[in-house]
Amino acid sequence: MNKSHDSAQYPARRIGADAVAIFLGGMAGTLARWGLDTLTLPISESYFTWSALTFGVIVANLLGAFLLGYFKTRANRKGTGLHRLGTPVKLGITTGFLGAFTTFSAFGISAVRGGVPGLDRGFWALNGQFYPAATLAIILLVIGVVLAGVGYRLATKDAPGGRAKSGRGQER
Repeated sequence: MNKSHDSAQYPARRIGADAVAIFLGGMAGTLARWGLDTLTLPISESYFTWSALTFGVIVANLLGAFLLGYFKTRANRKGTGLHRLGTPVKLGITTGFLGAFTTFSAFGISAVRGGVPGLDRGFWALNGQFYPAATLAIILLVIGVVLAGVGYRLATKDAPGGRAKSGRGQER
């Protein structure tokens, strides 16, 4: 067994480096999602009047799902430049940046309440109708899973190294 994969050999300072990378990535991902939502606010106000769910939140979640599928797959494949990245960098990008960028809580609160200033349309999205809002959330969740799969497929196409490793703890 490789010592870098042995949990007993994983020092506290390394955990600290991982935590700092996740924190910094999370901060950047949160700012990126906020920026995307701010930039797309005119689209939300013009075309998404049927829902408190904003265009920026939808794009962030779907784009993030695709990027996570792509990045995790490429980062776990030998022969790619991403494979050489250290664990803190990988965690900063995946758990930190993409985790904050695609936060389901922003999606949920937008679907339920419309928590964007200037777009509050009452307690429930879709004019107070719970079932259409829940249906939209399920549809977008399914599309997100499909896009993560598309990211995976694109990352494995024409890439060196054969099949990617499973995502569980393999990047360490």
